[in-house]
Amino acid sequence: MSQQFLNRLKLIGVFCHVVDFGSMREAAAHLGISPAAVSQSMNQLEKELKTTLLYRSTRRISLSEAGDKYYAWGKKMLNAAEQAEEVILQSKSKISGEIRIGVPVGLAARPLAQALTPLFDEHPELKLSVIARDSDIDFIQERVDILVNCGKAPDSNFIYHPLGKNTTVVCTSPNYLKRIGYPLSPHELQSYVWLGMNLPQAKGVLSEVSLTHANGESYCFSPKLNYTFNDLNSLISHVQAGYGLALLPWIEVEELIFRSELVALLPDWKTSEFDIYALTANKHYSTKVELALKALKRFFRSST
Repeated sequence: MSQQFLNRLKLIGVFCHVVDFGSMREAAAHLGISPAAVSQSMNQLEKELKTTLLYRSTRRISLSEAGDKYYAWGKKMLNAAEQAEEVILQSKSKISGEIRIGVPVGLAARPLAQALTPLFDEHPELKLSVIARDSDIDFIQERVDILVNCGKAPDSNFIYHPLGKNTTVVCTSPNYLKRIGYPLSPHELQSYVWLGMNLPQAKGVLSEVSLTHANGESYCFSPKLNYTFNDLNSLISHVQAGYGLALLPWIEVEELIFRSELVALLPDWKTSEFDIYALTANKHYSTKVELALKALKRFFRSST
């Protein structure tokens, strides 16, 4: 393995941080280096590869087609390196004790269970305490080790860990469609009965429908809600029962759509992405919390 390739591995790590955090400034803060050093690393990597990986603007960055493919392979390499470190880490100490995780009700079911299964299979002496609530969870009072959430992270002194991205999907039940009929365009959606969340945390992610077609056409609106709920599982259950339409996280309803219990409407129109993230109280945490964070990152990034 050449020295040039070893140096490139470092550049790949910086590149993946830039993509994960969405900006060079945020990536620099997390890596403990200057934004100028991050920018220089990106320029060097693109020069060595002789291709453009990132499109830069004053407000945000976006991946080129080559950058998207390079990021996917880069993450696989970094994940493999992390897993190798975990093997050494786990061999040094026996992992036991309780992990307390705060999470929205929807994520507490299938996603969280699947994400942490490998960790608890490997460390049977670990204990898990899940605080599942769609309303605010008090980090300190609940003694939470990791707080998982979706959307835009609130301004706080807690440490932000990007886990992955997901999308929303406009759903309803097959029975409702039989009664009302299938919408042929986004404009028709406003005339349907809508269900939604009545919590401030859901504002934006589950309350504003933003659709984009492959031809560049877009359509946005905030549906008038006929039925509102304070937890996601209740909302999904009522959509299944045929009450109407709702904007739901794909990660929560993927299996229901696969089993034809729900129908995803207007599949040619894409919805906007939202972030899935974790918060910890500080940068220094126990080995068990570190392993749990890595397990969550692997799962949600593979589900993107």
